[in-house]
Amino acid sequence: MRDAGRTTFERRLARIDDIHAAGGAFEANGTLGRSWFDSHRRKARRGLPLRALAFLCIGILLFKGALLAEIGPDTYQARVTLLAEGSSLERVGAWVLQADAPTQWIATQLRAVLY
Repeated sequence: MRDAGRTTFERRLARIDDIHAAGGAFEANGTLGRSWFDSHRRKARRGLPLRALAFLCIGILLFKGALLAEIGPDTYQARVTLLAEGSSLERVGAWVLQADAPTQWIATQLRAVLY
């Protein structure tokens, strides 16, 4: 003999499986479900990638210092001056590549190690 409560329970489980297969959830009509709370939750803000920007700046300084150490200060300044006379993008490159104090210090250290 089959239990009537078990039959009802199995039908309910089958209905829930059908709802899940169709993409539904356990939210009852008239209630505030997870989708409501998720839509009203504050979005996480991603900050600036400071570590990546710091590594980029250090890499640029090392590159400039290596160039300055390799070709010498006179040739380096002549090439930066030539670059400054070009298009607007080249002028930005000349501004970035100008031999500032950290670049000259790095070039001095590299020259001492390499030569």
